[in-house]
Amino acid sequence: MALVACAKDSEPERNDGVNDVRLACQVRATWTNAGSEKCINCMAAAPLPACECPSFEEFGALCEIQEVERHADPGCTSALDDCTRICAKSDCGCLEGCYSQAARCKQLAGARDGCVAAACAQYCQ
Repeated sequence: MALVACAKDSEPERNDGVNDVRLACQVRATWTNAGSEKCINCMAAAPLPACECPSFEEFGALCEIQEVERHADPGCTSALDDCTRICAKSDCGCLEGCYSQAARCKQLAGARDGCVAAACAQYCQ
């Protein structure tokens, strides 16, 4: 799967979903179609800028605001990103543990993760 950043047309309405890292993980854990192409594309594209690319145009930028805010926070480090990548996607305790020393980043990640869970549920459940 290749991700392509494309030009942004308009700002989507903000939706932080469950607005919590653990709760968003728990939502994702219930998904029965998490491996489907649409679900994977949605989860990858929702935090990125809008795109007219056919595979991503439905969901691009749905959670971009949250990702920009998270990325801009100095507490959201690459080491923290590495920690979350090591966790199994369904290991909500591990994901939450990565943020144990980064409360502000956890809050921002909760908004992003909650948004992605809400935006992609229709493709992933």
